[in-house]
Amino acid sequence: MKRFLLSLATLALLSACASAPQSTGTNQTKPPVTIQQNPVNTPETTNSQPSILIKDRPARAIFDDIVVYRKQKGMQLKRRTAQRLEFSMQIPNVTQATEARMSYILAPLDGGWQLSARVWQITAPGTARESVSEITSAVADKIHEELQTYARSKP
Repeated sequence: MKRFLLSLATLALLSACASAPQSTGTNQTKPPVTIQQNPVNTPETTNSQPSILIKDRPARAIFDDIVVYRKQKGMQLKRRTAQRLEFSMQIPNVTQATEARMSYILAPLDGGWQLSARVWQITAPGTARESVSEITSAVADKIHEELQTYARSKP
């Protein structure tokens, strides 16, 4: 059953990564000064995240593109800070309530922005039986393709 749910979540996320985002044209000229560390973003896990260095684009424009793209794919924006976006989406047609969550992190690096993403599958969210599985590695290829589209978008 767990394998079926993982496959279903992976399929849903892969289909969400199939098209390119649209640029919104808004700009931010100053990089954020500090980075908030999420407890799940430990040094051991951040090294294996899909990421890309984006130059010549303001942080706000990158995040605006991500928000537009993910909302088009049916995800809901749960949290937005200067360095982080968090999305969630209920997975349809499953026997047990399942939710997909995505997190994007933007950090200043070498005169540009390091954009990273992570993906989780949560079964029975909000209950005592809640189970969280990180599935970033299972969808890393599609996430990396998506991240590249944000680097190619116009400033």
